[in-house]
Amino acid sequence: MKGIGIFSLVFIVITSNVFTSHSAGPSEERIRSAYRLILSEADTNKDGKLSVSECKAGYEDPAMADKNCKYWDADNDGVITEDEYVKQGMSFGKKK
Repeated sequence: MKGIGIFSLVFIVITSNVFTSHSAGPSEERIRSAYRLILSEADTNKDGKLSVSECKAGYEDPAMADKNCKYWDADNDGVITEDEYVKQGMSFGKKK
């Protein structure tokens, strides 16, 4: 996967109809589904975890990879967990 990266693309595809019909953002269930789909595709070493390096492998642009993968790894431990992905995803569409 090139360009915006699998994390962002899957999130956008799975939640796209939510943004047009609900201003509150995507549901937790949809975000969890997106994460599980990403895990099945991006977990190249099949350890059941998504490392930042596995996330970055999905990008063509290193600067974009660094920025986006750091966003999903909210606690900066080098692993993007389902809970982190949900927390970050739930913030999409929320008014600040």
